[in-house]
Amino acid sequence: MHKIFHKWLFICIFPVFCLTLAASYLLQTRQAEENARYMLSSNLEDGAKYLRMVITNATHIREMSDAGALTKARAFAAIITQNPNITNVPTLMHFLRKLLDVEELHVTDDRGIIIASTSPFVGYDMASSPQSAAFLPALRDLDFALVQDIAPRGADREPFQYAGVARRDCTGIVQIGYSPRRLIEALRAAAVDEIAPRYHIGSNGFMAIAIYGAVISTGNEPAIPVGASVRALGLVQAAGETGVVTILGKQYLCQSQEVDGYTLFALLPRNEVFFSRDSMLLYIAACNMVLFALVFWMVSHLVKRLVINDMYRVNDDLKKITSGNLDVVLNERNTPEFGMLSDGINTTVQSLKQAISTAAGRIDAELEFARAIQCSSLPSVFPAYPEREDFDIFAVMRAAKVVGGDFYDFYLRDKNQLVIVVADVADKGIGAALFMMTAKTLIKSLAESGLSPAEIFTQANRRISTHNDQDIFLTAFLGVLDLTTGRLVCANAGHERPLIFRRQAEHYSWLEAGHGLPLGAMSNSRYHEQAFQLAPGDRLLLYTDGVSDAESSQGTRLGLGGIENAVRGTESMNAGKTVLTLLRRVDEFAAGVEQADDITILALEFLGLAWDELLVSADDAHLESLLGFLEEKLRAAQCPAKTLPLLLVAAEEVFTNIAHYAYAPEQGTVLLRCRVRPTPFQVVLQFQDSGRPFNPLHKPGPDITLPVAKRDEGGLGIAMVRRIMTRMEYTRTADGKNILTLWKQHEA
Repeated sequence: MHKIFHKWLFICIFPVFCLTLAASYLLQTRQAEENARYMLSSNLEDGAKYLRMVITNATHIREMSDAGALTKARAFAAIITQNPNITNVPTLMHFLRKLLDVEELHVTDDRGIIIASTSPFVGYDMASSPQSAAFLPALRDLDFALVQDIAPRGADREPFQYAGVARRDCTGIVQIGYSPRRLIEALRAAAVDEIAPRYHIGSNGFMAIAIYGAVISTGNEPAIPVGASVRALGLVQAAGETGVVTILGKQYLCQSQEVDGYTLFALLPRNEVFFSRDSMLLYIAACNMVLFALVFWMVSHLVKRLVINDMYRVNDDLKKITSGNLDVVLNERNTPEFGMLSDGINTTVQSLKQAISTAAGRIDAELEFARAIQCSSLPSVFPAYPEREDFDIFAVMRAAKVVGGDFYDFYLRDKNQLVIVVADVADKGIGAALFMMTAKTLIKSLAESGLSPAEIFTQANRRISTHNDQDIFLTAFLGVLDLTTGRLVCANAGHERPLIFRRQAEHYSWLEAGHGLPLGAMSNSRYHEQAFQLAPGDRLLLYTDGVSDAESSQGTRLGLGGIENAVRGTESMNAGKTVLTLLRRVDEFAAGVEQADDITILALEFLGLAWDELLVSADDAHLESLLGFLEEKLRAAQCPAKTLPLLLVAAEEVFTNIAHYAYAPEQGTVLLRCRVRPTPFQVVLQFQDSGRPFNPLHKPGPDITLPVAKRDEGGLGIAMVRRIMTRMEYTRTADGKNILTLWKQHEA
């Protein structure tokens, strides 16, 4: 009976064993092919998405570069329209070239002949070369604008670009030339030929990209070299279908996809496709042989105790995985089926983790690219104005995330007005960075139009509020510093209080600069401005709340008191060392704590020009010595011959007025301060006395239409001074001084 049982058991089980093995072979073959097709199609789909992104990024990069070039060309044309004589002054042309951050500036006449240039091209006929002749339509079309493609420059064969627009002041062409190094670097970072090497399909599979029938990117150079013909390699097939190709005697499963003129090929070695199948079949065969010997024990014991228990354990592990714990590893290997299940689940989880890691890496790369674009929009080259000796400026911005919402900016609105801005968007990340770029551009465009700080914030707030669908707002501080006098006019839109260092007092103090609502909070908000006088050596320190809100490992905030402590010892430092010292001390305070908010710090030190001073008694007897002192300084500065006597007359009128009325019947002194710059000629005269308060600018001038007998007495001298001088300003200080400042200047 025992033998018969084993005989029939063998007769029954052996066909089942063979059928099982055959079925496993077919199923594993089909599964292996489907997995291979899925792997190929998945990689092709991912590669296609990445390729489209690269093409889109390259297009956007080129559009942004061309728009920036046309903006600079139009700005240069606008400057020439306002000051046509600039083309006759080479130093100003080179100054504008540096300001616009280009290599060449050219201006032509109505025939297309270059009449002004920062390069030795004066007299060059634009029609003599096809490259330059492309700009000749600007002689007939005021709206003409052109940015040429990158081409080798004739002089040194370096990549170069030209952009040009029509002149606005007369018929002619305004052209800029610049090196596209930043554009080329950005395009290289988004190069198509770098895509295929990024992808690895299975263990030895790879991807290739072709265009116009030739391979331009490959993940396996020996098998499919760059430049090889697709047809010669036998890769031509219907898109989306999977076929077998032979390359260098080795068979590959191949699948292709068309993307915007490019063809993507994914290849996987055929032996790799069926390797897991063959291994699994051997494993199944061995297990079935064991099962043949232990069938009775398996039926009576395994079903009851092992299968059900393993099912519960696998189910528990699956619950952990579905709840988000991807570190769980299934290791249920009591049977081949559960081993396969564990391997399959583990492989799936690993593939999912790899996909998440790949996506996270791609996002990190995109964020890093966004950070590079954001940082490039902030002034980052210091010293920013090496040719200027009347001020020193330095700034730094460090985002809490890869990109942030803080920003700073500074620029010369004209030769003597420096605009500074520090702002903080009430958010972080990509959204805040985009909002920051929009707000920065808007504020700069309003500032360059010549508006006052209060009006800049009022108009910027109105425009931001109109399109603020995300309810984001920003705090900002904006100041305009007159570099000839040290007068700072500023407005505050809910920003942190600035610190000011007074050189005469040798200590820092808080600047009470008002406190309006943040920009974007209320559309009808109006802002007010305040004026402060900076003396040579005074330093303004601006920052965002990432500094004051920095936390230590004990949970305490740095606060305003901590900032005061942090800037101690920086009194003798320049602007750059002051900023870096404050940043270092903030880092030391917050050591061990992750940065929670963006940090921005800007320091501006007004250096000014030296004053020549003369202190005399407020008496007519000292008029001659005062005028002699002034005449000596004016002649030394090559004051124009027609202007010199007028300035002496103005000084005589002001001194006489002080001598007769400021102290009478007492005696006092007059301090004359003089500051002269020869090219372009500018003189600033400042009269200081401690007499009774008197603002000559409030006194109305005489009515010269009336007969002399009917006119009010006085006022004619002040009226004459007003006609002579370019600008006048009066201040009554807290310590009882009258300060009258007079400006006279000639434009270059």
